[in-house]
Amino acid sequence: MTAIKHALQRDIFTPNDERLLSIVNVCKAGKKKKNCFLCATVTTERPVQVKVVKVKKSDKGDFYKRQIAWALRDLAVVDAKDAIKENPEFDLHFEKIYKWVASSTAEKNAFISCIWKLNQRYLRKKIDFVNVSSQLLEESVPSGENQSVTGGDEEVVDEYQELNAREEQDIEIMMEGCEYAISNAEAFAEKLSRELQVLDGANIQSIMASEKQVNILMKLLDEALKEVDQIELKLSSYEEMLQSVKEQMDQISESNHLIHLSNTNNVKLLSEIEFLVNHMDLAKGHIKALQEGDLASSRGIEACTNAADALLQCMNVALRPGHDMLLAVKQQQQRFSDLRELFARRLASHLNNVFVQQGHDQSSTLAQHSVELTLPNHHPFHRDLLRYAKLMEWLKSTDYGKYEGLTKNYMDYLSRLYEREIKDFFEVAKIKMTGTTKESKKFGKLRHACQLIIFLLKMVLFIANNSKMS
Repeated sequence: MTAIKHALQRDIFTPNDERLLSIVNVCKAGKKKKNCFLCATVTTERPVQVKVVKVKKSDKGDFYKRQIAWALRDLAVVDAKDAIKENPEFDLHFEKIYKWVASSTAEKNAFISCIWKLNQRYLRKKIDFVNVSSQLLEESVPSGENQSVTGGDEEVVDEYQELNAREEQDIEIMMEGCEYAISNAEAFAEKLSRELQVLDGANIQSIMASEKQVNILMKLLDEALKEVDQIELKLSSYEEMLQSVKEQMDQISESNHLIHLSNTNNVKLLSEIEFLVNHMDLAKGHIKALQEGDLASSRGIEACTNAADALLQCMNVALRPGHDMLLAVKQQQQRFSDLRELFARRLASHLNNVFVQQGHDQSSTLAQHSVELTLPNHHPFHRDLLRYAKLMEWLKSTDYGKYEGLTKNYMDYLSRLYEREIKDFFEVAKIKMTGTTKESKKFGKLRHACQLIIFLLKMVLFIANNSKMS
């Protein structure tokens, strides 16, 4: 297994700047046994990336190829199947569950222990270990075929290292200086062994002589390790604080967005309210004129006309979508309808009274014009009614039923007035045509006949003019 590990480190992981920490020979559970290797690796450059790599031996030769790699942070659960009995089976929960059978329980335990220590060091205990012995997680795995992480640090020196170019050159020089290095390898090896023993002895003496310096160095190393641990703790606390600041900034950003949205909604709401107030607000003076305005005086008629026009504009305003669903708008529309109905009743009642008064007026009868034999003049009536022309137009557009009723009443009362005046006209004409003396009888018939024809023509023209004015 050691040779396989060195081969994998040299051929697969060293070119990718990765270090192999632990290896286990596995096959998939429940399938035909096709062995592969699961490798726990870390990168040599910071930030350190921890991976679980699946390596498979090529079918065409003796070399190995990298098949798939998972980031250790994606590992959710490690299930050892049994924490008491020895069982080579275990599961790794990545994006899906991978079921494996190790070649031995020792290899499985060594691999799980390495994963646990990498989780402690780099992932801050994010992985769940199920059915794993607590003793296995607390103790370090002994060094053997599989290298593991001890104390949270990677093992730095491998058991085997390749010779570099300088070392190869030194060996060649040493072999050239020994004549029997090639012909008698045993003697050459013994010579090298003796020289190595001499060097080892010198090294031991040097180390023993410098024991004090070694103790000082070890103490410094211990202090350095403590400093490193403190720095890591500070970095962890800084990272937590930065995460807290990030969360607070996200909350502030969300709050700013909500405030901006609220301000936008307030501006739109204010615009809608201003529209409704400007177009659906009727002045108190107009309301008072519609309710109590004097319809007999010119000033009162003008005030009522302006108020009726303002009411019509408020009622005919083009509402925006959704306005008609507002309770205040509905109430205002109902108020406008009530005002319109009230003013329409007041106007119709007042005009009906005016029509009745004009229809029964006796101030200018035909008897007062008997000397000239002319029909009474109704221009004062027409002048009084012309003041209500705009109000009649408003009534026609808002309540056509009342408008038709007023028109009918006006025609009825004026028809009766004209009938009475025409009747009086014929009575006076009859009296004038009937003379008491013989002389009047002689010339009266012809004169009164002409006058009658002339006044009949005047009457027709007068009626036609009155009908046009009405």
